[in-house]
Amino acid sequence: MAFAIWGYKHIIKPMLFRFDPEKIHDAFTRTGRFLGEYTFARNMTSFLFDYENKKLETIVAGIRFRNPVGLAAGFDKNAALVDIIPSVGFGFMEVGSVTFRRREGNPKPRLWRLPKDDSIAVNYGLCNDGACEILKRLKGKKFRIPIGISIAKTNDASIKGKYSVEDYYNCYKIFKNLGSYITINISCPNTATEKDLRILNFWIICLR
Repeated sequence: MAFAIWGYKHIIKPMLFRFDPEKIHDAFTRTGRFLGEYTFARNMTSFLFDYENKKLETIVAGIRFRNPVGLAAGFDKNAALVDIIPSVGFGFMEVGSVTFRRREGNPKPRLWRLPKDDSIAVNYGLCNDGACEILKRLKGKKFRIPIGISIAKTNDASIKGKYSVEDYYNCYKIFKNLGSYITINISCPNTATEKDLRILNFWIICLR
């Protein structure tokens, strides 16, 4: 594992930083989805990156987490990586944010590296394949770690007021019996209609 980290930091990362960050993100997503389809690839990834220790385990609201490090929503928007993420060492993950309707997101470029700040600026605008398509991808899978599903309002300026609530609810109904918990993303800062729900500027966790 130490060698893998060294190799990423000193060889792979400098190479990746020469290319557009969204293209790199998409390439890693495709690679991760491919690796997740094969037992051998998952096992080899686990050998390089995974780590388990009973001291890291915890139970929250009846959900067992093998460690407290999770992959936040925003990275795997379309639930393409649920088979490989456990092999990288994460204790849980959130997919999405997913919206009821498919959206292309904001115009490109919408992802920028900030090397001096060791950070990245994100302005995707909730691009995703839509709730029904992502449900097909997840339905019937046996998850190795807790999977949360982050849902958000479709990024469409014409959806306002009570129709915003309806849009959330339609998305929630699709996923209510899937995964370990649902996160309701009530305030996404890079959408056209964030102000509609500013009074509810917080995250609600619906645990089952």
